[in-house]
Amino acid sequence: MRGIHTQAFFRGRALPAAALAALTAAALLLAGKTAPAGLAGPEALPGMGREAAEAALLGLSRQEILNAWGEPDGMLSGLFGDIYALEDGAQVIVYYDPEPMNRGLADSYTVPVEHVRIHTPD
Repeated sequence: MRGIHTQAFFRGRALPAAALAALTAAALLLAGKTAPAGLAGPEALPGMGREAAEAALLGLSRQEILNAWGEPDGMLSGLFGDIYALEDGAQVIVYYDPEPMNRGLADSYTVPVEHVRIHTPD
């Protein structure tokens, strides 16, 4: 008897419950992955000038940059930094401060931006 009542209870509710569970899971995964409001994209930085571009990014974590800009096009060798290639041939290079990571206070995603360079094609 009990099995019949259980089947009747879930009839028509399983799909909405599954959809709600999927939406909840997606919301929880994205909850910690937000970028600061108003963060300019890498393509806007060359027009801002070096000082303004650096001021816009200094102190942000690498995770905040990754969330806003996506995965970099390249990484530095020897220094901790990400390279973002722009369509016009320019490159935005974001350098991160490794010191907090060296002291065990940060990981590769929570290190802060230390310096920004903009290379424009000749």
